[in-house]
Amino acid sequence: MGATLDALLRLQTIENQLRNLNEKILSKRRSVEVCRKRVSKLEQQIAETHQSIKQAQAGADRFELDRKAKEEHIQKLKEALNRTKSNKEYAALLTQLNMDKADSLKIEDQVLAVMGRVDEERKKEREFKARLEKEHAQVAELTRVAAANEAGLAAEVKDLENQRAEAAALVPLGVLQIFEKTCEKHDGEAMALLHKTHPKRAEFVCNGCNMAIPLEIVNALQSGDKVYQCQTCSRILFLESSGIAV
Repeated sequence: MGATLDALLRLQTIENQLRNLNEKILSKRRSVEVCRKRVSKLEQQIAETHQSIKQAQAGADRFELDRKAKEEHIQKLKEALNRTKSNKEYAALLTQLNMDKADSLKIEDQVLAVMGRVDEERKKEREFKARLEKEHAQVAELTRVAAANEAGLAAEVKDLENQRAEAAALVPLGVLQIFEKTCEKHDGEAMALLHKTHPKRAEFVCNGCNMAIPLEIVNALQSGDKVYQCQTCSRILFLESSGIAV
C-alpha cells in the first residue's frame, strides 16, 4: 500500500481507540441517565398515588358526612317513635327507621371499602418512597463513578486526540473529508479490508458489507496509492499489508 492508505489506516486505528474510550465514558453517563429516568418515573408514581389517596379520602369523608346525617335522622326517628300516639304513625316511623338503618349500614360499608383503598394506596406510596430513596442513592453513586471514570480517562483521551490530529495532518484534505464522512455513516468504521473469497479464483468482496469488488479496483490498490470506495457501502478499501495474490 502507498503512503495515503497507510496514513488512513493509522488514522482509523486511532479513531477506533478514541471511540472506544469515549464509549466507556458515555456508557457510564448513560447508566446515570437510566437511573435518573427511574427516579423521575417513581416521583411521578408517588405524585399520582398521593393524588389518588386525596381523592379516595375525600370520597370517604363525604360518605362519613352522609353517615352522620343519617345517624342524626335515625336518632330523630327514635325520638319521634317515643312520642307517637297512633299505631299507624308508629308503623310508618318504624318502617322509615329500618330503611334509614339499612342505608346507614350501606354507607358504613362504602366508607370501609374506600378506606381500604386508601390504606392500599398509602402502602404503595410508602413502597415507592422507599424505592425512590434507594434510586437517589444509586444516582449519586453512579454519578460519582462516571465522574471518576471520565477524569481517569481524560489524559488518555487528550493524548489520542492529539495523535488523531497528527495522523489526520498526513492525509490529503480531500481524502480526509471522505474518511470523516464515511466515519459518520458507519459509526467510526471508515475502512474496509478486501477479502478474497476463493483461493483459486480472483473474486473479492468488501469486508464491510460483503459485496463484490471489481478486479480492476483490486489491481489498482496493489499497484498504486489511489483511494477507492466500495460502491455499495462507501467504505474506503484497503489490502492486507502483505498484499493479495490475484
